[in-house]
Amino acid sequence: MEESQDEKAFRLLEESVDRARSALQKTKHFQPFLLLLNDKGALEFFDNQEQDSVQSYALLEEVLKVRMSENDIEVLVLAVDTHMPETFAKDTPSAIRLHLEEKSQIKNKIGARFIYLPYELCSNGEDESFVRLKTPMAVGLRAEYIIH
Repeated sequence: MEESQDEKAFRLLEESVDRARSALQKTKHFQPFLLLLNDKGALEFFDNQEQDSVQSYALLEEVLKVRMSENDIEVLVLAVDTHMPETFAKDTPSAIRLHLEEKSQIKNKIGARFIYLPYELCSNGEDESFVRLKTPMAVGLRAEYIIH
């Protein structure tokens, strides 16, 4: 049975959250990354070793622009460790921001979303940490990358 467009997007979001959570638990930080689902159903992962998060994100945007020229991207997630916007920040300032775009949504005025996933780094007292995820918040926006 073929996945629906919503199922494809959800699968990519789950994979992105899992990767971010795993990196946060191991290093208490994660580098921005790009996760793509191409039209053949294959996941593609991109990251870099740039230490500056803003510069790392910019490099991933360049990779994305090159990949977009091939016109075979169904869904993309560009992930970064960030702070919650002040309008949303309540008790948790740290967040994973997932920039989600889907080819199936390009005709919509609001064709993309920022999904903010607030988190807390917690310790169990034995030098092991875990990530407590909180309720995600989504903000709709115009698609920036999948626009053709």
